Amino acid sequence: MSKNITKADKAELEEASALMTPKQRAFVANLFTPGLSNKDCAVLAGYAEGSAQVEASRLLQNPRILEYMDVCMRHTLKIDAIRASGVVASLSTTAKSDLVKLQAAQDSLDRGGYKPVDKVAHNIQGQLSVSIDLT
Repeated sequence: MSKNITKADKAELEEASALMTPKQRAFVANLFTPGLSNKDCAVLAGYAEGSAQVEASRLLQNPRILEYMDVCMRHTLKIDAIRASGVVASLSTTAKSDLVKLQAAQDSLDRGGYKPVDKVAHNIQGQLSVSIDLT
């Protein structure tokens, strides 16, 4: 998880992890390390290797741990979204391909709330009879 954290995020993380043990918090933190299995995360958190797979399974069913994981994920995605937005903005001006520039610009506009209206074609089948009485 990122070291950049707001006071509100810190308070939310502390509240979500208040009743968790240090091992449980370490397990969740390890889940954010690419390439680690759930068992690896449990072993690195300090659980016995022989029971780590069972312990990891048990931990991933604990409502407190699931809530803490959700809070951690929201915080991580917030930081990653800022980076991703910068990549898209850069692509819209520096990409070699005009198609990539166009797609990046469209993505930026879509995310900013300027998505074009979806065009829908309606096809109605049947008979239509019109009678106009001008008398």
